[in-house]
Amino acid sequence: MLAERFTPLRAALALLLGLAGAVTGVAIAAPAATSVGPDGTVALTVVVPLAVPESDAGFIPADALDQYTRPTGLLTRELDAIIDRPVVIAIDPRIIASIRILGSSVPASAIEWLSRLESASNETFALTYADSDITLGLQAGSPRVLQPESFDFAIDPSLFAEAAAQTPAPTSSPDATAPGLPTSESLLAWPYTLESIAWPRDGTVVTADLSAITASGYTTTILSSANVSRDEGSALVRVDGGTAAISDDAVSGALRAAVASVSTDDWVSAMGTVSAALDAAPATVLATLDRTVPITGTHLAETLSTLQADPRVRLTGLSQLLAGSADEATLVDSPQPAASVGQMAMLLDAESAEIRFATVAESPSAITSPRRLHLLALLSSAWLRNPAGWLTATDAFLTDSDDLRASVQVVAYSSFNLLADSASLPISVSNSLDQAVTVYITVRPETALLAVTDSRVELVVEPDSQAKGQIPVQAVSNGTVQVLITLASGAGVPIGAPATAEINVQAGWETPIVLVVGIIVVLVFGGGIVRNILRRRKPARPVEPTDD
Repeated sequence: MLAERFTPLRAALALLLGLAGAVTGVAIAAPAATSVGPDGTVALTVVVPLAVPESDAGFIPADALDQYTRPTGLLTRELDAIIDRPVVIAIDPRIIASIRILGSSVPASAIEWLSRLESASNETFALTYADSDITLGLQAGSPRVLQPESFDFAIDPSLFAEAAAQTPAPTSSPDATAPGLPTSESLLAWPYTLESIAWPRDGTVVTADLSAITASGYTTTILSSANVSRDEGSALVRVDGGTAAISDDAVSGALRAAVASVSTDDWVSAMGTVSAALDAAPATVLATLDRTVPITGTHLAETLSTLQADPRVRLTGLSQLLAGSADEATLVDSPQPAASVGQMAMLLDAESAEIRFATVAESPSAITSPRRLHLLALLSSAWLRNPAGWLTATDAFLTDSDDLRASVQVVAYSSFNLLADSASLPISVSNSLDQAVTVYITVRPETALLAVTDSRVELVVEPDSQAKGQIPVQAVSNGTVQVLITLASGAGVPIGAPATAEINVQAGWETPIVLVVGIIVVLVFGGGIVRNILRRRKPARPVEPTDD
């Protein structure tokens, strides 16, 4: 009875699939019919992620963008398959920012690709930067969904010189952005049709994540159906006071398998699974495509064409789904793997330490902003296809963090000789950063043989150089004393590792030395005076007579 009921659907799909079979010589059977709503159709919303393969770079390099946006490139194939179809595009903002930051050096193919994307009629919304894993950061200790800080450090004015020459200078305030230069906001700006949508990875959300996602400014969260308990398979629900769109795992899984099919036989089989999944689905369905493996486009266009031609399937936008009524649902906690959370917690701890360290620098954001982009790139969902590579990349991040925080430190010392009651200890500080730093030097003796008269001496160290601070001290008694030398930023954050030095204190030694020197001076000058006097008192020799 069910097959007879959906004969038109079977006929349409059989025609499309039969054409594919005629080309390949493979016999293709029409998929089973789908369930329907009151109007006789299934309202299907398909969300397609637009992203790139895994990388630890905060920006996609120009050569990679050139490869991706060529006529046969990855991003071009993705866009060709989905542009102007009734599917929703979830865009990775890193792609947009990476193209715009290149200014005049951007590949022509990337400009053309971005223009095509902007002109697309699809509904769109923004993924997190680099399609970063939302809940991994939250479960590792971040109070908010991680976002970029600033792109100012990466803006090269020379790449925007032509635009700057054609743009009038700002007159509103002395802090206005230089004419022609992009801003952090303009690099990310995009005419998205949907706003404030969070899309965590499938089956990774726990209850505490929802409040953090809401606090981060998101109003709707896309959750996989296994992550919630709901009545009648509603596609839009209220869970823990927030709104969630529920992606049907069965339909999504079947569509992902069809899109990723290598051969036509595999695709035909997968499309049969799609039909069976829709058979068991409710009248309104949300399906999401895979974001862990970049979409090759091999069978994406064919899959979407088949769905569009299906008279019993009505492809709709996400806005229509969100406009419906929401049923109540309960979240089923699905935490991230403990090992991944532990590794991510170390990355967050390292970043927090870097933020504290950056207070020593002239421009802290020039340190923290690129490191945040690096961290977001490591959080990309695309790394799921390369777990071993992810561990290697995150370990490298931690090593770089250690090196960064060791870039300002006290130059090693062995010992000083202090021969005066009052003197200054010369403490050298090295700075291997590409910007100036301001440190405060503190010297603490371990015994009372030495007193430090200024416990906090300021020192400015220029980029890639050393500078020497003079620490005034007072000798109290003779002997050897160990001193601890530490650095701190103006915010009181310890900088670098503490250093120790040995001070050989010989209090009062300058007095006998001065006396001896004084006696020598008196003897020398006195002897000269006496000799001159004696020479003057000596009678002159008589003049001998001559014949004349």
